[in-house]
Amino acid sequence: MNNVLHIFCDNKALTIFKNSSIEGSTIFFDENLIEGPLTKDVFSDNFWSERYSYFETKYQKLRIDYFDATIKPILQLEDLSIYSEVTLWLDYTKLSQINLMALGCFLAQHFSKNTQYFLVCSGKHKGKKELQKLTNYTSEEFSILYGYKVKITLPNLEFLKNCWDAYATKNTHFNYDEFSNKFRYLQDSINN
Repeated sequence: MNNVLHIFCDNKALTIFKNSSIEGSTIFFDENLIEGPLTKDVFSDNFWSERYSYFETKYQKLRIDYFDATIKPILQLEDLSIYSEVTLWLDYTKLSQINLMALGCFLAQHFSKNTQYFLVCSGKHKGKKELQKLTNYTSEEFSILYGYKVKITLPNLEFLKNCWDAYATKNTHFNYDEFSNKFRYLQDSINN
């Protein structure tokens, strides 16, 4: 089985990826988890219902549009056993790091032992003073970033689930720094 899936939360980064030589299917997760209500039961019916209502009321976003843009892509992750590899492409920003926690929580809940999980997370870059977003790279450089992807294990995904639980319930005493070698921007993004 060589079915690879790449998950993006930034449409511009996804466009750059599609111009690269990296193979695999893609999902664009279009959700702003910095805003609106959250529940511990990530991507549950209750979670989506509260999110629907919020965006419908605040921005007059139609439920069908919300479903197509946000929920429909996530449904593809319910059977992870069809993928040999799932790679999350994110950066150091707060939005990306919160999406990392939510997606990690969901991947932990739907974990498949036949699937390998990876993270490509841009931020510090040798020779650059400022942190770099994925959109600061070219499609050719994406292949280099992909070569440095970090393996995410089940304990890592379970940690992300615990991070999500703490974030969703506003637990201000949680330590987001446990796996700082893999998730180096989590603690800082939560504090901002």
